[in-house]
Amino acid sequence: MKKIIVSLLFCLCQFLSAEEALRLGILAFRPKEQALSQWQPFATYLQDTIKKPIALHIYNYPEFTQAVANHEVDIILTNPGHYIVLKNRHKLSAPLVTQITQKNSTILTQFAGVIFTRHDSPLRALNDLKNAKIAVTDTDSLGGYQMQAYELALKGIMPKQTHLVITGMPHDKVIEAVLSRKVDAGFVRTNVIEDMMDEGKLALSDIKIINEQNDSNFSYIRSTRLYPEWPLVVVAGFDEHIARALTVALLALSPESEAARSAQIYGFTVPADYKGVEDALRTLRVPPFEEAPKFTLADFWARYANHIALILFAFLLFLMSVGFQLYRQNKRIRHNEKHLLLVQDNLQSTLDAIPDALFEMSLDGVYFRVGRAHANVSASLSQEMMGKNVYEIYPKDVADIFIQALREADQEGHAFGYQFSIEEKGKTLWFELSVSKKKDSHGMAHFIVLSHDFTDRKEAEAKLKLAASVFTYAREGIMITNASGEIVEVNDTFTCITGYSHQEVVGQNPRLLKSGRQSESFYKQMWQSLLEKGHWYGEISNRRKSGEVYVQMTSISAIYDEHEVVQSYVALFTDITTMKEHEKQLEYVAHYDALTSLPNRVLFADRLRQAMAQTERRKKELAVVYLDLDGFKVINDQYGHHVGDELLVIIAERMQEALRQGDTISRLGGDEFVAVLTDLSNQDECIPILDRLLKATSDPIVINENIIQFSSSIGVTLYPRDGVDADQLLRHADLAMYQSKQSGKNRYHFFDIESDRAIKKHNESLESILSAIINDEFLLYYQPKVNLETRELVSVEALIRWQHPEKGFLLPHAFLPTVEDHVLSIRLGEWVIEQAFKQMSAWIKEGLSISVSINVGARQLQDSSFTEYLQTMLLRYPDVPAHLVELEILETSALEDMVHVSQIMHACKSLGVRFALDDFGTGYSSLSYLRKLPIDILKIDQSFICNLLHDNDDLAIVEAIVGLSKAFDLSVIAEGVETQEHAELLLKHGCELAQGYGIARPMHPDAIIAWKDSSLYM
Repeated sequence: MKKIIVSLLFCLCQFLSAEEALRLGILAFRPKEQALSQWQPFATYLQDTIKKPIALHIYNYPEFTQAVANHEVDIILTNPGHYIVLKNRHKLSAPLVTQITQKNSTILTQFAGVIFTRHDSPLRALNDLKNAKIAVTDTDSLGGYQMQAYELALKGIMPKQTHLVITGMPHDKVIEAVLSRKVDAGFVRTNVIEDMMDEGKLALSDIKIINEQNDSNFSYIRSTRLYPEWPLVVVAGFDEHIARALTVALLALSPESEAARSAQIYGFTVPADYKGVEDALRTLRVPPFEEAPKFTLADFWARYANHIALILFAFLLFLMSVGFQLYRQNKRIRHNEKHLLLVQDNLQSTLDAIPDALFEMSLDGVYFRVGRAHANVSASLSQEMMGKNVYEIYPKDVADIFIQALREADQEGHAFGYQFSIEEKGKTLWFELSVSKKKDSHGMAHFIVLSHDFTDRKEAEAKLKLAASVFTYAREGIMITNASGEIVEVNDTFTCITGYSHQEVVGQNPRLLKSGRQSESFYKQMWQSLLEKGHWYGEISNRRKSGEVYVQMTSISAIYDEHEVVQSYVALFTDITTMKEHEKQLEYVAHYDALTSLPNRVLFADRLRQAMAQTERRKKELAVVYLDLDGFKVINDQYGHHVGDELLVIIAERMQEALRQGDTISRLGGDEFVAVLTDLSNQDECIPILDRLLKATSDPIVINENIIQFSSSIGVTLYPRDGVDADQLLRHADLAMYQSKQSGKNRYHFFDIESDRAIKKHNESLESILSAIINDEFLLYYQPKVNLETRELVSVEALIRWQHPEKGFLLPHAFLPTVEDHVLSIRLGEWVIEQAFKQMSAWIKEGLSISVSINVGARQLQDSSFTEYLQTMLLRYPDVPAHLVELEILETSALEDMVHVSQIMHACKSLGVRFALDDFGTGYSSLSYLRKLPIDILKIDQSFICNLLHDNDDLAIVEAIVGLSKAFDLSVIAEGVETQEHAELLLKHGCELAQGYGIARPMHPDAIIAWKDSSLYM
């Protein structure tokens, strides 16, 4: 029994002395088994160094968050974003250390994010990513999403304004999604792109970096600001001694140790500042920053209870003090108010009893008392009256009236009807005096003076007089009726216009003047307007007493009483008969030809638009017929203009007879006429009418015994086949008429709609190309040329491309033929030359000095300013040697004007540039122009190269061209080399220079240097 007890005590002691293991949690993106194997040597190193057992746990994002929440981990190694989230949700320490990584011998304590897209994508800047589809590994990833999203947020683009595609780990999936065009752009962590390039999975020319940051201290591609590497932290309550030992152990970790190599890290350094990470997450409103922390009233009371009680007590004392003061003040105010109200009531009752101004005066005009002044008289004047004589207040003429009234009242006891006026604030005021005599207790006579303001009555009288004079002398006729429509008053002008006197119309109804030209519906609408709106305005045809009908412009208004009941109607009218007749004359002159009386251009345009609308409603067709007399100028010159005018009148009458009823013909001017033929079922239906028009103009005409004969040319277009507006229809018919003249005259020709559409389409294409130049939508790609013998890059050819905003990436054959024979080709060619010079300058600054060949079109080469422009470019880019500029021209360009082209080429050669003859062998290939033109290089056309291995004729041509080049001491280059066999055969036959897809495709200028260094061709 004793032994058993001893054994139990021993086991208990062993149990109590055993140390609990520290739990190390690490975030990993790889499978847990792989991650455990990777990090176990690191955990062992820490255990051996700090002499504490350590249990290693590998977590993903959700597991790690849950483990921290459940207090299942003591030491935490995770990415910066995850650390900030955990720190704000749970109590974690500040970072003990920051992790150091090593990539390709580069030691890094910071990392960043990369934003990229395809090399041919239109996306260029951060603002372009709004509403774009973006691939990310996970939204919780700092380097794979949050860094880039923060940069977008700073530009005003929040996460909800993009479309995210979650690919999951690894980052390779993001790059694959972008290259396969499943998304527009992608976010990855730094060094991912470099790793894939090292593994041969990606070429830098395949992608384009957006918002690229240049930093000589950070050697990796990045699009965002730099953020510190992973922190290592401990939970709250962690033993401080162990934490210090842990920090020392981490800082002492050697990069060469097994623990560091297995974990693929370089070690640890002093902790970095992670505030930038927290700022980014707060801006993105990443949990837990999406809402404010909850703070209850109970929390507030528990924290500030003493302060609140003290404030409330002080506030209570303040309220009591204020209340006592208000009570005393209010008591005094109420007492004063009662006294003032009593006095006010007494005064007000006296003043209210008097409707007019009240004064008390002496016989000699001194004011004793002023009861109430007039509202129109200023208050200052009322105060000045007290104790003053009336002569001190008013002008002498007004004061005399006061004295006369006082003296009459002194004799009669009262005086009435004395009137006077004064000027107050620019207005004349009228007053009437009433004076009564009284005696005081001492027997002294005093006079009570009432002054009545009758200014309003005076003004009303003046207005009535004015209205009466206006009514009498107005130049408009005025008629007033009562509510039932009986005439009650008219003025003199009414009598002058209608012929009816005042006595003849008073008591009559205005129907007395009715002409019968207005319908009953007209009068119904007029009365409806009067009843609903209270007024009507318009033209009426009435009849004078003499029976003559005239037109009057009339305005009728209803007059209402205070209850909005109609009392009378007032009509004002003016005789506009003469004006209407003049309008008709002007309208005729404006719409009809003075010579032929046919509709002119203005009236024709209106009728054409009406006919077009009618044609659409009836589902028919109309024809616009443009007719021009042939040789009419000769007749004018031979017989005189008076004969010509007579001829035009006769022709106009004949053509009117040739048309159908409902058709319209007009004279546009000179010898040009145009007709509209309506209600056509098809084109053939208008042909008989056209034949009649030709006959009407070609039949002989006899004038002054002279037999005159000529013909006409007719152009026709049909609507709605020709679906344009009226002006365009007329233009198309005119164009068709000129075709008729060119075809021999005395005939008609129908407008070719398809040809016109083709011209419009061509013009639209030219406008689109011009817009592309202005908006910088073109770019140059460059195709390498190599020496097959030495395998060296010797030159590149500049090839234009169009990044079309709607059609995408366009090759030259899609747009260059449009401008080939147009002046726009010169502007586009000058753009190509300047861009090539600019790129050569950039390459030279980077250490690459190679020749660049630039294609020059025939029109640009033959332009008189070409040499001057080329010299301007050489002066603008002085670092570009002239001998590196190679101008490629086609055989056809040289043959168009051999002498002129030769002069231009010699002028350019004097500047130091070189010339290459492109597509040699496809044209005339004359030996004479090889001798006359200053050519440096012959370029064998790819049509001879593609079948070189199987076609002996092509091989013979190639051998001949190589022989010619040697005979004329020219360089020769083959284009279209697709295979190694082609290259070997060309080299065998003396052609050392070549270009083609087998060597390299045209590429972005940024990729040329990398391609040259990689030696990947053939």
